[in-house]
Amino acid sequence: MIDVGWICVAAVRAVYWLVMLVCNFLGYSPLWAQIAMKNRKMENVRIRIPSHLAVCFTEKRLVDLSEVIQMMDSCVSAGIRQLSLYDPYGELVGQIGQIEQACRLFIRADLFCDGECLHSNGLANLQVNVLSRKMGKTALVEACKTLCREDEKITTERVSKILEEKFHLSDPDFLLQIGSVPTLCGYPPWNLRITEFLQSPRLPCSRRALDYCVEAFSQRDIRVGK
Repeated sequence: MIDVGWICVAAVRAVYWLVMLVCNFLGYSPLWAQIAMKNRKMENVRIRIPSHLAVCFTEKRLVDLSEVIQMMDSCVSAGIRQLSLYDPYGELVGQIGQIEQACRLFIRADLFCDGECLHSNGLANLQVNVLSRKMGKTALVEACKTLCREDEKITTERVSKILEEKFHLSDPDFLLQIGSVPTLCGYPPWNLRITEFLQSPRLPCSRRALDYCVEAFSQRDIRVGK
């Protein structure tokens, strides 16, 4: 009498080995092998959390308040200390009241908008900087005018210090270009000297999506010269 169960098991095993043979012939790795190779690769990479993450929106349609608030929460969970949100279209500045409310009620975050402190409690895990287009070249011109009125020698260190003190602009470790357009849309140029860039079609607002970006940052060979 034929054992139907044994025949089914043999058929499944035959199909499995046939799929494996075809994958090897075509040069494709099965899904479980890809996951295993990725995990082994990540074990050899030391995860580096960017202290300062910047986001540059290159398309107006991708500026979404709910996603921005979700990303702020993901940054707190990931251990990112500073988040700069550059919106050249003015959408976030126009909704700054709702962002401030989220910082006060749900997210332990200090909030700055174009250099002005809107909320700070001294116990925040995240510092959020909302930047508009006027924080680009305009802020740099204002910083240079301030330096020209002083008697001290103008140096790169002095320019950086004035930008940070007056406009709360500092150098991000990692910048995400959100959208398909390869542009920075006038992001403050002085603060991008040692920044790593990554283009993303959408804002990585979930913790899982943000972790993928952090992994990509960790794999960069960052060398800062003197």
